[in-house]
Amino acid sequence: MDYVFLIIGSLVIITCFYFIISPFFSSGESQTTGTEAEGEKLTLEQVYSAVNELEMDFLMKKITREDFEKMKENYQVFAALLKEETETLKQGKTKLPKGKAKMQADDAEEEILRELRNLRRQKG
Repeated sequence: MDYVFLIIGSLVIITCFYFIISPFFSSGESQTTGTEAEGEKLTLEQVYSAVNELEMDFLMKKITREDFEKMKENYQVFAALLKEETETLKQGKTKLPKGKAKMQADDAEEEILRELRNLRRQKG
């Protein structure tokens, strides 16, 4: 009877050892190449939603004004870049001159604010 327990205990220990050590010797098939997969990319709607949640956190006094303004500006810049990237891909245009780029960034910021208002209305 003691041999049965020794065999079962040995199998359990070997199995645990296998599961602990096996990731170190894997072939690395699941590693990413540095580019994002299609499902991992953020959409404008997700960025708008993140800004909306950020504003809610600020209004509930969970974050400071400085952090809120910094993070909101980062999200707005990111959204403007995403919008510019999608428009460039759709229209196949090259980069705009600085004056037009600033106007386009201002338009993007206004659109972000409009979308935020729409999301707030939808969420109630």
